[in-house]
Amino acid sequence: MIFAELILFEKNVVRIGISDFAVVILKSASISRIEKEINLMTVELILGVAAGLIHIAAFLVYHRQMLRGLSRPNLATWTLWVFISTLNCISYIAMSKDIVKGILPIASTSACLVVFSSSLFKGKLSGLNIEDYVALILGFVSLFVWWAYHSATYANLLLQISIFISFVPTYRGAWKDANIEKPLPWFVWASAYILTITVVFLRWQDQYQDLVYPVNCFLLHGGVGILTLRKPKGGFENGGDY
Repeated sequence: MIFAELILFEKNVVRIGISDFAVVILKSASISRIEKEINLMTVELILGVAAGLIHIAAFLVYHRQMLRGLSRPNLATWTLWVFISTLNCISYIAMSKDIVKGILPIASTSACLVVFSSSLFKGKLSGLNIEDYVALILGFVSLFVWWAYHSATYANLLLQISIFISFVPTYRGAWKDANIEKPLPWFVWASAYILTITVVFLRWQDQYQDLVYPVNCFLLHGGVGILTLRKPKGGFENGGDY
């Protein structure tokens, strides 16, 4: 009888030991998974912040050029861009529901406000061209669509068309005269959007619409940079000043 009880006790001890070991393994796997998720979130956050800082750095370069007289911003155009950028920032964050993805548009809007403030003193006041008016109208249409259909996605996608159209005058000017813009800030802006695209993929939620804004702006900014690299007639006039 005693011998049978000892055997039963040993079996229970073994069973408990195996059970405890399994719990330890499961807890270790869970901790490992949590650590990987935390590490990934840290990388995503670093890339998001880096994108925002790089974007601001490009604006600082552009602002420096403006102060040196290499660029004289149109107050009306920058007013339009502040309006579009603010709408784009708010709608993109509302659409993606992800503040990490929204770091760059926040930085972009903040920098636009700074350049706009400077243009009040350093800029010129010229009328809006036809593309600016179309972009402005689309901005208001996107705002109406957001209000009427309660869809930040529709609003943000419409704003991408508005942003595209607002770049037409810049492309036209850079095509006519490569010296009208300097390539450095445009390529820096493009690199910031590459980081944001990377963040979107790292934080992928099967929302393809989250890619439209950063891809659109990467192509637009990179395109301007490429146009400014063309050698104008008579050679470079500014001694390679970027």
